[in-house]
Amino acid sequence: MNTPPRSPTPRPDARPLARASAAAALLLLLAFAAAWWTRELPLFALTPPGGGAADMLPSQRQDLHTTFFTIWAALILVVPALCLLPFRDRSDTAARYWLAFWTASLVVFLVHFYWAVVVIFGNDWSRILHTPRVSAPRLDTVFAVWWVADVLIAWLWRSEALWVRLQRWGVHALALVLFFMGAAREGELAASRTLGWLLAAGVVVSAVLALRNHRRARAA
Repeated sequence: MNTPPRSPTPRPDARPLARASAAAALLLLLAFAAAWWTRELPLFALTPPGGGAADMLPSQRQDLHTTFFTIWAALILVVPALCLLPFRDRSDTAARYWLAFWTASLVVFLVHFYWAVVVIFGNDWSRILHTPRVSAPRLDTVFAVWWVADVLIAWLWRSEALWVRLQRWGVHALALVLFFMGAAREGELAASRTLGWLLAAGVVVSAVLALRNHRRARAA
């Protein structure tokens, strides 16, 4: 018996797109405002992890804070996308909100990526690849490109072919690992570590709920 083809990826309508866009705009505004407000405060170290000579100037503190606060904003926005992923197949509403927040979090992540690569390091990849401040620069870059590709596939091609679904689960798994490790394991502040653990808790809860719904559907 042939499996019927899957419907194209639902695109967000006005409501989920407006909510995700508003959340992204608000969080970006807060990130830049917080970076400006704390520009004179030593929230984040000017020395790389593990100590050693400072690799950031005091005049770079606001930009350094911007990189941290924008990645926090991206983390907050990616939580709904990661939590909604298991529900896409059974709910068009979940699929629309997933894509809206998956896209919005990407936009904010790219702002962070630009600020880190271009503003902080001056697009000097020899520094980026060898500084202990960036734990996995190659993997982070692959992840950024993969995320962009997945969003473009979802919006433009809208395919739900098996390989598309497999790579989509793969990039979401990588997002979970990188955001969690960067926040919960490597975060300098308690707020960062809290965000990382809240992300993990949200994904675990959504996975349990999705598994329960799947079992109920099979039993019905």
